[in-house]
Amino acid sequence: MASDLGADASDIDLTVPGHAAGKSGLAAWGTALLAVWRQVAEANMGLVAAGVAFFSMLSLFPGLAAIIAIWGLLTDNDAILDQIDLLGQILPGDVFRLIELQATKLMNAGTDTLGWTGLLSLMLATWSARSGVGALMLGLNMIHGRQRRKNIRHYMTALLLTVILFGVTIIALASVVVLPVILAFIPLDLVATLAISAVRWLAAIAVMLFGLALLYRYGPNTRDDRMRWVTPGAGLAIALWGVASWGFSVYLTNFGHYNEVYGSIGAAIALLVWLFVSAFVVLLGAALNVQLERARKGQPSGAQALP
Repeated sequence: MASDLGADASDIDLTVPGHAAGKSGLAAWGTALLAVWRQVAEANMGLVAAGVAFFSMLSLFPGLAAIIAIWGLLTDNDAILDQIDLLGQILPGDVFRLIELQATKLMNAGTDTLGWTGLLSLMLATWSARSGVGALMLGLNMIHGRQRRKNIRHYMTALLLTVILFGVTIIALASVVVLPVILAFIPLDLVATLAISAVRWLAAIAVMLFGLALLYRYGPNTRDDRMRWVTPGAGLAIALWGVASWGFSVYLTNFGHYNEVYGSIGAAIALLVWLFVSAFVVLLGAALNVQLERARKGQPSGAQALP
């Protein structure tokens, strides 16, 4: 699938006639948003996001097993469960319950079994996650109108980004999940507690901005050496992800009865949809950055393949 999508990158033409001069302000945003809207279909962003969601699904539970196996060496099961419970604050209900159920099963396994499971799961999670990052890189190349890197460079870049993004994810989760557990043992007044609660969410957002900056810079095969730590696209991706996660949670609670339609795999389908939405907003953010830059420079707002 990846090779077919990559081959189509040179055929994408999203040029908006009459935009030869550089633009700024509202004019640039209007041109960029129009181009992003068209690029969603023309660059197969939905199909790429589906591929990312599939490989993310494959890597999620092996990764969870690896984390529990490693974390279990440092703390007991009750502490792990308390920290997993806090994920319910940021994940849709059905998605969280599926992860919590699987985590409980893993922690009930024997220590020896979990040790081998952790090793094998880490290998499987790395392979699956690398494939997911590779699919994201494919989507970013299509958005930029670039051909993918040579095979070995593409593989190594995807693997390195996978390791870095895995670390970024752990740090972001630690900011939201682990910090409250530590602070629970420190007596603080109400104002300090509220301030620290705000700071931990800001820290998590900062870590996510860092991860998106790395992905947007090193994911596509571009020659731009500048690192932009905060971009409109990254801000859009994080904001849309938060709103979409909340909206999806409300939908599942009130309208989307997946278990009635899909039976026992309803929660897994909900997780897959949430992963798809997460990947899609990341690609939307990248598209916004590209089209804003092209509107500012007066370049065609297309995605023709460049050398």
